[in-house]
Amino acid sequence: MKKITALLLALALCLLAGCQNPNAVQMDLSRGYGEQLKLLHLNASTGENLQLMEDFGGAIQDAEPLDRDIRLFAYYPDYLLELTRQEEGQTVTALIDINGEFVDFIYPGPYPEADQVIYRSSLSAEEFLDLVNHVYE
Repeated sequence: MKKITALLLALALCLLAGCQNPNAVQMDLSRGYGEQLKLLHLNASTGENLQLMEDFGGAIQDAEPLDRDIRLFAYYPDYLLELTRQEEGQTVTALIDINGEFVDFIYPGPYPEADQVIYRSSLSAEEFLDLVNHVYE
């Protein structure tokens, strides 16, 4: 959680200061985990892009861990979200699953599946899908 908070803080500072390097902060959103069909690539070239990246980052920032063992059910994520800060080589990756009215996600990692934590976003599924669809309006 500290990584995403630091990354979003950097994104907000970039927004306020006006990024000199548009590729300093980037975001990629892909459909599914295995498909790797990229739906969206944003960089810090405009204020609108920065705001969208901050909004997408908000989906994983204010989240609560769920008291569920990931091994008890199949986890088939709908989206792969990657937020990258180039200067520090820092990337935050989240596998996002639209679960009814909720947005659940995990941070994939090299650790065993038993240690993975499922988080529930403060954004609703409708709000998250509105963000995804906003780009295509």
